[in-house]
Amino acid sequence: MLNRKILWMICGMLLLLLTGCGEDQTLTDFHDQMDTFYQSLSDSVNVLESIDPSSDTAVDDMLAQLDEMAVLFQQLADIQIPEDYRDQFDNVERFSDEASDYMTEAASLYHEVYADGGYDDVVAEAARENYNRAMKRINYIAILLQGRLPDDENIMFLTEEETVDWNGGETAAE
Repeated sequence: MLNRKILWMICGMLLLLLTGCGEDQTLTDFHDQMDTFYQSLSDSVNVLESIDPSSDTAVDDMLAQLDEMAVLFQQLADIQIPEDYRDQFDNVERFSDEASDYMTEAASLYHEVYADGGYDDVVAEAARENYNRAMKRINYIAILLQGRLPDDENIMFLTEEETVDWNGGETAAE
């Protein structure tokens, strides 16, 4: 279910990227890099979902694909947002870094899950959680690049007129 939602977000993102490029070469390069990432991610998710779980090579195939995804996510984290557009794409860099860290951890934990031919339920749950967190950040990035704000109870956005009262409430900025 989450993967299908992400694929639809990717399709929307690709459409936006294809139509949103302007005259600015740095912005065009950024859009091209993001387009390449999302297309590669879509391909990678399709490969992961097409692995036959009953195959003798299913675990090896899955681990290899997760390793490739970890590299792909690191490439995302390395994409530089053009200086003139940092305000417009606020938080994309942070979410990219977090997604990369989570996917790297997920791949590592999945290797641990299947170490020595066994299966560890506790480590598998941690691996799954890291994978889901990585994909959630990819979803956030797609939403931000569309000029919208993610609607998630775990994210708090502050306007310039607000500051946070770390004792529990928001207070107006002075």
